[in-house]
Amino acid sequence: GGGQAGVHHAMAQQHHRQSQGGDVRCPQRTKQLYGHAGPVWSLCFDPAEDMLLSGGYDGTIKLWSLQGERCISTFRGHDGWVRSLAMLERFVVSGGSDGLIKFWNLDTQQCSRTAGPPNVDPRHSTHSLAATGERGVVLSAHSGLRHLLRWDFSRIMSQESFFGHDDDIYTIHADETSSSLASGSRDRTVRLWDARHPRAGAIGVLRGHTGAVLDVKVRGHRVVSASMDKTVRVWDRRAPQTPLATLEGHSADVHCVDFRDRMVLSGSRDTSIKVWTVV
Repeated sequence: GGGQAGVHHAMAQQHHRQSQGGDVRCPQRTKQLYGHAGPVWSLCFDPAEDMLLSGGYDGTIKLWSLQGERCISTFRGHDGWVRSLAMLERFVVSGGSDGLIKFWNLDTQQCSRTAGPPNVDPRHSTHSLAATGERGVVLSAHSGLRHLLRWDFSRIMSQESFFGHDDDIYTIHADETSSSLASGSRDRTVRLWDARHPRAGAIGVLRGHTGAVLDVKVRGHRVVSASMDKTVRVWDRRAPQTPLATLEGHSADVHCVDFRDRMVLSGSRDTSIKVWTVV
C-alpha cells in the first residue's frame, strides 16, 4: 500500500494559482456562473443539452446554459438546502435536507412529483441520490437510515432496499453500464451491490478506511473511495480484500472523488483538488 502506489501532480492544488505561459498542469477557469444566494451543494451535467443543474443552500435548483453562461430557470420547492441531484431521462431528481425527493420535468420546468420524507420525518435528510439506469428508478440515502430507498417514479412509492451497512449511508453511485452499485457509509466501509436485486445482500465489502466514507465512484471493475481519514483508496471489485492503492497527501477530510482510466481526482476540506495517476 502506501502513497507510493499513486503519483499526484500539482495540477490543481492551489485554486488561486495563475496559469503561466502554457503550463498545462494549471487548468484555466473558463466560465463563472453566479446566481445562488449561498453555497452550492450539488451539480449535475446534462450533456445532451449542454446544460448544467446546480443545487444550493438557498433551497433552489438552477438550470444553466453553459454556452450562454446564464441561468435559464430556477426551481423552488425545497424547505432546506438541495444536497443531491440525479438525471432520470427528461427529469432531474433533487434530494433536500428536508428529506424530500422531488421530480422536476425539464421540458415544462415544473415539479411533477414530490415524495418523502421517509417515515414522514424531516430529520431523515437526503444524503445522496443515484439513478441506476433502470427506467424510472432512483435510489436515495438518508440520515438515520442504514439502508437505501428505491423510488419508482411511475408509482412514487419507495421500497426499503440494500440492507447491510451498520450506520448512515453518505454516498451512492451506480455504474449504469454494468448494474453495479456502490455505497459508502459512516461505518467506514464501501459495499457493492447488484442494482437489479435490491433485496439481496451486498456482493462485496471493501474494508480499509479508518474514517467515514464520504464519496465513492464505481465503473467496471474499478472503485474509488474518499474518506474522512484523509485518504483516497482505489479498489478492484474482483479482489476486494485489500485496496490496489491508498493515496495519501490530503491534510483533511476528502469530500469528493472521481476517476477516468488511470487518472483519479479528489477534493478535500484542505481546499485542494489533487490529480493522481494510479500505476
